[in-house]
Amino acid sequence: MDDRAELTPLIEACRARGARAVEVLRQRFDRLETTGCRVRPTRSADERWTLRVWLEGGRAGVAVAPSRAGLVDVALALAADAPPSGHAGPADRFAPIGGSLGLDDRRHAAIEEADRNEFLLLAERSLNHGNVQLQQLRYQEVRECRSLMSTREVELSGAATTYTLEAVAGSGPVQLGHRIASRHFSDVASLPFGTELRRRIEGLLRPVSLPGGALPLVIDPRAAADFFRRLAPAFCADAVRAGNFLASRMGKPLSSPVLHITDDAGLSSGLYSRTFDDRGVPPIPVTLLKEGVPTSLYHDPESARALGLRPTGHVTDGAIRPTNLVVRPGSRTRNVILAELTEHLVIDDLPPLNLSTGRIEGSVRVGVVRGSQREGAAVAHLDLDVRELLSCVDEVASDQERNGEVDAPTLVLRGLSLQA
Repeated sequence: MDDRAELTPLIEACRARGARAVEVLRQRFDRLETTGCRVRPTRSADERWTLRVWLEGGRAGVAVAPSRAGLVDVALALAADAPPSGHAGPADRFAPIGGSLGLDDRRHAAIEEADRNEFLLLAERSLNHGNVQLQQLRYQEVRECRSLMSTREVELSGAATTYTLEAVAGSGPVQLGHRIASRHFSDVASLPFGTELRRRIEGLLRPVSLPGGALPLVIDPRAAADFFRRLAPAFCADAVRAGNFLASRMGKPLSSPVLHITDDAGLSSGLYSRTFDDRGVPPIPVTLLKEGVPTSLYHDPESARALGLRPTGHVTDGAIRPTNLVVRPGSRTRNVILAELTEHLVIDDLPPLNLSTGRIEGSVRVGVVRGSQREGAAVAHLDLDVRELLSCVDEVASDQERNGEVDAPTLVLRGLSLQA
């Protein structure tokens, strides 16, 4: 480990001052950011140190700072005032993930300004087209190097790259944002970013009346990915223990049986894939919904130890966070499914989800499609429980799209009426 010479003294200093156990994580970030191809990119570098110490009785203290200076004093002071715990302590040592996950883009050091400018110029041109105008464009590259050591003989290191392109564009009252992110520069540079966003905007510019009745609802992969991204944090063990809406639904149907969702932090080239989390735990797949039924939760080392389970490897920045979500595809393609729907609504984006109550409430833009032609867009209002929504999922398409950290297909809902 390259950082052993710097991490080991921190551990020894804590042990010399009475710490029973110690865990230290060092993160180094190299960043590049630009707001367009005509603006020279800015580069920066910074660090984050996280020191965890445990005193007698499992009293824990955590100090986070941009340098190691003063970390030991802060962490020990916090631990001295903390309540005892029978489940606290560094994560156990687990077998590492084998094989390559494709986290660190080999091309990263060789990317030149001309390479970035070429695809940023295409994005700008595609979003300045007709009556659609680009409002904001932001591109960022981050290379992160992590090193972790603990008194349980855990010693790990790794590096990963992330490329992100974000834009806001619109026409008149319709302003939409879109984001793509990947571990590999070639993915971000080759995706038809502006074309998709422009089509969404153009499809919402023609206002029409909302049809009555319970027409089939189509949720595109991007909108489905956004919704499941918001839903996943509800499966954190601490949130369920605190009494969120899943507390009474574990082991009971939350959706129709066609939905099967897995979190896989070991997915090859996944946006949030990693060989170990911030506690040094190699991640394991977590099945969130098994044929519509919530079955598993995310666990950090403490919540897992309390239940006699293995931690799932999902601790990031001091909290349990979901990683790569995979929605199991169905058996028919999107084109085959839509060919049968002569009249239906297309949901552009679902309203916010209250993770405590499980309520979905807010306005939603819907495209109105008749005879396979989109006539325009209407605004509807949703106010329902997440189970009411997910129970209406009737079919899942077989073709998937990766939107950031979520692999999602098209969903078709039946039996849900929208109100203007």
